[in-house]
Amino acid sequence: MMWIVPIQSVFLSTLDTQIDMADWDDRTVEFPFAARVLGVTADAETNNGVHAEQYWDAMAAGDPLLIYQRDRDRYIGFGRLGTKTQTTYFDEEYWHAGAHNVFTVEAYDDTLDVETDEINQMLGYEPSFTPTGLSKVRSDRPISDLLFYLDVARGPLAT
Repeated sequence: MMWIVPIQSVFLSTLDTQIDMADWDDRTVEFPFAARVLGVTADAETNNGVHAEQYWDAMAAGDPLLIYQRDRDRYIGFGRLGTKTQTTYFDEEYWHAGAHNVFTVEAYDDTLDVETDEINQMLGYEPSFTPTGLSKVRSDRPISDLLFYLDVARGPLAT
């Protein structure tokens, strides 16, 4: 399953670089000491009218993530879902956005800079589709083609 994760700029503080969580007193054993972290609000509705908490519950480790930055109206990165937890720690320390459903982002690639209409066309969405909440990309969409495109779109890796 692939997920589109729209973020506000405030979330870049925990996405752009790994956060050291050694001082987080309530960190569970499963949650890493350092990671890139994002969160979603439980009460928000997704583009499909489903509450974000239902989608968050359905997210599984290894699921591909496509990161959309709302204020830039662009897709800015992609990665894979790591560990999930529910906590107020990141919201209190970093975001102040009401996001308590938290997850790590593994293998994050921030070299992506793609307009929404390119992704919409690839996934067969309406040209005007704009992610407003956590969105599940249906399995009948060309997810493999999109992942290949994302890999190629980032260009050659620096050596």
